[in-house]
Amino acid sequence: MIFDKKKNQKERFEFIDFWVEYMKTHEDKEWSRQQAIIINSVLKRTK
Repeated sequence: MIFDKKKNQKERFEFIDFWVEYMKTHEDKEWSRQQAIIINSVLKRTK
């Protein structure tokens, strides 16, 4: 498989746009709780 730099960059920017919109339309407590779940699960795997 050949790495497509432009496609990768486009997907990254789309994700950033998605996340910014999500943060604008959801309460801080909701999205920060979800981020805490992700971060904590990663931390548990590193122990």
